[in-house]
Amino acid sequence: MRSVSRRSPVLAAAVLSLLLAGCASDEPTAPADARAPHIVMTGPQSGFAVWPSGVRWIVLGTTDGWRTVSNRTPLAVPTDGGLVLSADPTTVAVGVLPHEQLTVSPVLQSTTAGSTWLPTQLPKALSPSASSLARSGGATWAVLAGGSVVTELDGATSWHELTSAATLDPSGQLSLTGVDFPDETTGFVTGSGPGDRPILFVASGESAFRAVQLGLSSAAATALDPCRVGSTWVAPVVTGGHLVVFTAPEAVGPWKAGPALEVSGTPVVACGPDRVWAVAPKGSSDELFVASPAGPWALQGQLGARTTSLSVVSTNRAYVSAAAPATLTAVDLGSSLTAEPVPLPGWVETVGGAAMRN
Repeated sequence: MRSVSRRSPVLAAAVLSLLLAGCASDEPTAPADARAPHIVMTGPQSGFAVWPSGVRWIVLGTTDGWRTVSNRTPLAVPTDGGLVLSADPTTVAVGVLPHEQLTVSPVLQSTTAGSTWLPTQLPKALSPSASSLARSGGATWAVLAGGSVVTELDGATSWHELTSAATLDPSGQLSLTGVDFPDETTGFVTGSGPGDRPILFVASGESAFRAVQLGLSSAAATALDPCRVGSTWVAPVVTGGHLVVFTAPEAVGPWKAGPALEVSGTPVVACGPDRVWAVAPKGSSDELFVASPAGPWALQGQLGARTTSLSVVSTNRAYVSAAAPATLTAVDLGSSLTAEPVPLPGWVETVGGAAMRN
């Protein structure tokens, strides 16, 4: 397995296996679909969103907390199949999912404040997961539909493979779903599979990938994007109808399971400055929970149904996207939860052509 230099941030991993008596499921929880509205905030006021518009998908940008919105969609790219977006404070990367004759995925990069996009092309199609593309420390990383992880340094002209699902788990039971970098030298590769097999891998500094054993049962499990609250590493896992957040002082462990939250379907999880936020389906609506690292979950209130992404920008504020119809909501936590719809310009519905999809 290739070692990654500090100039090229490394992918991290930690196997998450969870022991929850009497709640086993044979099927892994599906990761967040890339063909859904998705928000990526790069600061309290600035960020990007992938949004449906007519028959296509577009990229929106803001620098003032979505009070004004610009169209940042790369030109001359077929976006009908969906887009995956990742951004760091200086660079935004957009991956194009396959559609009809487009069988491999272009990746385009721009400065966060610029309008010129530099194109490259992945060797295969991008995995259709919202977490299949990452930006960090002068490099872009991607999970391909065939199950491999590739990277390209800024200024390079080609992608090279770092690892694959077959390398990480020769049993063939691992499905890679995402790549993420909570900081520039530590990253994670996430996956789905039996809970007694590796589903999350970590690398830090110049180390190669390693699986962190957490002692889970054989119930199907899916690792969601890891993140960090202060100095504590956080790794959310869905298994057996529960969301469990593992925490560790170091990315390589030791990892410890926190209280389980019963969920129906796929939750959306993100880290804030001092708490973990989770939106979980509940009947015809979604519920918002928060927890300190390793602490119990506290219900904050209800949101609209079908939450697709969550981006926390401060201790008490986050932005949430939802599908059918596509909506953007500003969420504030004070004495009670306040959820205010964020109006988007009228052109967002039509600039992609034809009528807005339902």
